[in-house]
Amino acid sequence: MPRDTLSILLFLSIAVLTVIRALFALEWVGTVAAGLVVLLLIVELTRIPRLQRSVGIALLLGGTVAAAFTPNPAAIIQLGLEKTLPFLLLFASVAWLQIPSGQSPSLLAVRETVLRQPPGRRFAWVAAVGHFLGVAFNLAGLSLLTPMVEQGKDERLQKRLGRAMIQGFGAGTCWSPLYVGTAVIIASVPGVSWIEVGPAGFGIALVLLAWSWSFDRLFARRGGTAGGAVPEAHPGMPPIVWARLTLILCSLFGCIIGLVEGLGWSIPVALAVTAPIYAMIWSFLIRRAGAGPGAAATARRVLAGLPGLRGEALLFTGANVLGVGIAALIPDAGPAGSDFPIAPTAMLVLIMAGYALLSAAGLHPVVTVVLVTSILTPTVIGVSPAILALALMTMWGQGTNISPFSATVLYMARVTGRSGWTVAWRWNGPFGITATLLLAAIIAILNLSGFG
Repeated sequence: MPRDTLSILLFLSIAVLTVIRALFALEWVGTVAAGLVVLLLIVELTRIPRLQRSVGIALLLGGTVAAAFTPNPAAIIQLGLEKTLPFLLLFASVAWLQIPSGQSPSLLAVRETVLRQPPGRRFAWVAAVGHFLGVAFNLAGLSLLTPMVEQGKDERLQKRLGRAMIQGFGAGTCWSPLYVGTAVIIASVPGVSWIEVGPAGFGIALVLLAWSWSFDRLFARRGGTAGGAVPEAHPGMPPIVWARLTLILCSLFGCIIGLVEGLGWSIPVALAVTAPIYAMIWSFLIRRAGAGPGAAATARRVLAGLPGLRGEALLFTGANVLGVGIAALIPDAGPAGSDFPIAPTAMLVLIMAGYALLSAAGLHPVVTVVLVTSILTPTVIGVSPAILALALMTMWGQGTNISPFSATVLYMARVTGRSGWTVAWRWNGPFGITATLLLAAIIAILNLSGFG
């Protein structure tokens, strides 16, 4: 059997088994799915890019060593593998939305509008569009804007607009259930639902977008507008395009949140059920308008692309195994928040600061999330589940933007021809520091006001 075919079958089997396990509470199904993850990594290991392979193996080895010092190492590794299942389900689900999003006439019209904005508006437009396309279509939405920052562009303009893209994109983890981090955090923090944190997170995301634009105006545009040709005037998008874009976003989010809040499904399961059906209908409508290959071709492209998720599969497996392994070595902090030596608000701020520092050092945000949700539970800290989840959600995007090994940074590095270290530290480091301080202040105020 060809390797690609085997990998496709393994990925599909993992996704189906993960959904079955979640809907019917069959733990043995999770054990089987975890075994298939190991088999998938073995099959694809030699085709994973060297950097991702090295980091992923290092994470796995670290987790295995940590597990070796626990009473039951096999159970710890098994738990780490099972915690990886929702991530892989999300990756496979989002892949269904990426094909039609790149063919949609409405989304392409949005891109053309952004590309033709004059210098005084470009940063704000890129950040806002990168945000709202990213929250629905992940990196596929971001890829629509890459012509603005691809290799060969003016260096200063490339840096500014590249920051706008990923800062707008990163703000989406504050609220969007389609982001991997957001979905897993909500599922990992006990007693919290999206409806409790999503609206507040959306407000925080708007604050981040405003601060991103202000930061650029204050520090990056000094001495005049960045170089580059001034685009010719663009008349703007017809109202019908805005209406179609709004319909796409609202219908997609409505379906997912409806399943989550109405049936009590987790976000990964709701997305796994919604995304393929939604993508097929969307592709059919695009094809009927004469602008795409159709539903069947879309399905074939999605399935053919599943082996390409091999790098993410290894990184997230390694991060989860490491996080669970370290968490198993740390003694329980205790059952009562009143016994915890640090004030709850101060603890939230410390968690957010540590989140940023560990991410900048190269540790994947999922490790921090696993550690916090395993050890520093809301009861231990003495805060509501909603405020802890919101703190982690807001920091996931900032952590990925300053981590030289995150998928977002590696994607931007590949597009711009820069190194991941340059994109993470030089482009986003200063903003990441100020954004962390701003977010910590917001979370502290919300906690003191009794949020959640």
